[in-house]
Amino acid sequence: MASTALRLLPTLAAGGILGSSWLLGDGLLGPGASFVLMALVAAQRGSLGRFIAALGYYASGSLPIVAAVVSYWGADHAALGVAAWLGASLFLSAPWAFAAGRWGALGALAVTALPPLGVIGWLSPLNSAGVLFPGMSWIGLGLLCFGIAAMYGPAHRPRIAPLATLGLIALASNLIYREPAPLKGWTGVTTHLKPTRGNVFDDVRNNQEAIDAGIAQGKGARVVVFPEAILDDWWPGTRQQFALRVPAGQLWVLGADTHSSDAVVAATRDRADEHILARSAGLLLGGNWLPGSRQTLRPLWWERIFLVDQTRVWAALCVEQVQPWTWLEAMLQHPDVVLALSNEWWADTAAAASLPASEAGPAIERASSHAWTRLMHRPVVWAVNR
Repeated sequence: MASTALRLLPTLAAGGILGSSWLLGDGLLGPGASFVLMALVAAQRGSLGRFIAALGYYASGSLPIVAAVVSYWGADHAALGVAAWLGASLFLSAPWAFAAGRWGALGALAVTALPPLGVIGWLSPLNSAGVLFPGMSWIGLGLLCFGIAAMYGPAHRPRIAPLATLGLIALASNLIYREPAPLKGWTGVTTHLKPTRGNVFDDVRNNQEAIDAGIAQGKGARVVVFPEAILDDWWPGTRQQFALRVPAGQLWVLGADTHSSDAVVAATRDRADEHILARSAGLLLGGNWLPGSRQTLRPLWWERIFLVDQTRVWAALCVEQVQPWTWLEAMLQHPDVVLALSNEWWADTAAAASLPASEAGPAIERASSHAWTRLMHRPVVWAVNR
């Protein structure tokens, strides 16, 4: 037993290094490292080795879970945060133990990316498609899967010729790729609002601060995009408060909790009706979604695009940015623009408490969004509440 543990220690460390790359910023390092994880898993000769490789990856990359739980529920829930971190790491690592061949690897890739396990399925190697094959959409995903399959040749040796060909395709696609131009007339707003915890007066104050931010930051824009869930409701009083202040000629797109959903609503001058533009497909399990509670937001599981002046819009709401299955829904619907709406108040709370990896959770969201929108070759409007 001791000899086995010593033999697998380098595998655990290698997986940990790959997973920790997600914690180093919001660039493409983490998504790119997820492809290297596939090579590390394929190189293992036994199920335990494959599991250990994946465990090192997910355990190091999932550290922000602890900070998120403590920020949402308080310091007295630190043990729950550690349990959630370990549980998520173990559940996401388990399918890779069965990745003994190409079909096992592709199966593990699907199981960890799609519901039900995909509800917590962040750090997916599917992110690497946007790093390797930008602008290639479904073809890029197909090439990624082909590359993973090519890692399983005879006697655990990768098939060099197919992998070399894919490397050349990846190099060429990155050389010719150009980021899409920002959508003219669209701008995102950054706010600094804290949860009201049901306090009506704080709710009204937050609304006013959001309005002031929109007026200040949205000058000259036609469409002004606000962060996810900055409005605790979309009742008549809130709608009227916004309709009276939206500058003439502008459309404000806002994140709101409404009808048990994490939703997107709209307001113009003198008009803010009850119509909901979109409802989130996925939610944060244990955060704004508590399956056993009646007083909770609930995922819709399928999110539709919506139109703004004939522009097809997809809203990636907070945790959806790290859930691969929601991005697959977006790709199926061919949006013209992606709205990356986040509410990161918890990260600042965690940073103030000196919790480890507290700033990494939002960075992972941005890195994942960047990878997927590169794959889709779509412009992004970012709107964040800190």
